[in-house]
Amino acid sequence: MSSVGKVNAALAAAVIFLLLSSCSAYFAFTSMDASQSWVRHSREVQSALAQFSMATAQAGWLRSEYVDSGDASILQQQAGVVGQIRNAVDVIQRLTVDNAQQQANCRKLAELTEQRIALLDQAIGLKKTGKSAPAAQTAISKQSLATAVHTELLLQHMYDTEEQLLAERQARASRSTSVTAAILLTSMFLALVLFVVHHRLLMDQVVARSRAEHAQRALSAKVLTLQDEERRKFARELHDSVGQQLVAMKMAISALQVKLPGDTSLQDCLKLLDDTISETRTISHLLHPPLLDEAGLNSASRWFVEGFGKRSGIHVNLDIHDGTDRLPEATELVLFRVLQESLTNVHRHSGAKRADVSLQTAGNDVILRVRDHGSGMPPAVLQSLREDGSGGGVGLAGMTERIREIGGRLEIYSNTVGTEIVARVPVRTRPSQPVFSGPMREVKE
Repeated sequence: MSSVGKVNAALAAAVIFLLLSSCSAYFAFTSMDASQSWVRHSREVQSALAQFSMATAQAGWLRSEYVDSGDASILQQQAGVVGQIRNAVDVIQRLTVDNAQQQANCRKLAELTEQRIALLDQAIGLKKTGKSAPAAQTAISKQSLATAVHTELLLQHMYDTEEQLLAERQARASRSTSVTAAILLTSMFLALVLFVVHHRLLMDQVVARSRAEHAQRALSAKVLTLQDEERRKFARELHDSVGQQLVAMKMAISALQVKLPGDTSLQDCLKLLDDTISETRTISHLLHPPLLDEAGLNSASRWFVEGFGKRSGIHVNLDIHDGTDRLPEATELVLFRVLQESLTNVHRHSGAKRADVSLQTAGNDVILRVRDHGSGMPPAVLQSLREDGSGGGVGLAGMTERIREIGGRLEIYSNTVGTEIVARVPVRTRPSQPVFSGPMREVKE
């Protein structure tokens, strides 16, 4: 599997696993919530049983208080308590509807409750009619006590049943919590592992791509260096070989003209030779100007700009001043090539009749600016150049690689009133005095 396939597979596995773990966690949370609901349900049943027990005890106490005192206001309280008892029985029946055993116990509880309420009403009725006698009240109390004992035993049995259910449900809730936590921790750990693997695969791709780009740039720099060497070689061959042969031919024809002074064709040949020698010298200097090696960037730039103005008919404002220090050889060569390519593009593409060239220092940077006053670049081409360097042709790509190779950067600005190329190159030492300053000079045909 390719590296891209491994990266995509790792990411897909991580996403799928996260989705599966999310579904598992959802079901685990649902189960845990259901278990917690049953725990709360058991506690509600126990609370209802406790309320029933308290209400029946209060009803018995109120009955005894009324029988002893005969206070009629107690009867109203007694009626309210009896209502609470019956309501508590209804609540218990409703809460235990899912449990057949507890429903049977609820029916027994309801029967015993009604028996106790009937005995309470009997005791109160005897007191109201004035037929209450200690023996009759004692008999009713004995029956009520027996019913209360059965009721308490039944309540205790129901409470114990709910306690057992509560323990089981709490254990189930605890297991659900543990399972949920285990699922979440496992899923997070495995997802983290998969994302780490994905990250490492991505980093391997980034490193491989960086190495490939570095190798490509190194190759581009080597090609540009070889190109400069070939230009230097061709320029030398044109100057030393072809140029010398043309000069020798001119001397021979000049000697022949002395012998044949009336031959006008020899005069034409001499003129053609002069033009050829001049053109050969120009081509040789354009390939690699000797001034660049002998006098430096300033002199070579001035010579090229002057010749460019004469050849193209474009007015060039030149802002450059000789200084005392020379730049490194590689820096001078790169800046000169950028100047050549920029002015060539001005002539070919901008349609401008005027351009500005300046060479100056800013801190530890040497800045070359070439600005034309033409139609500018299309926005799409400019955007493409700034994003990935495409769309500008071989010349701009070559300038960019040359500048990057010596640690500088190339900036391109363009609008409807012109285009500006800015090359910024760092230098090791700052010149001892301002190197590039002085008034603008206009170079034109």
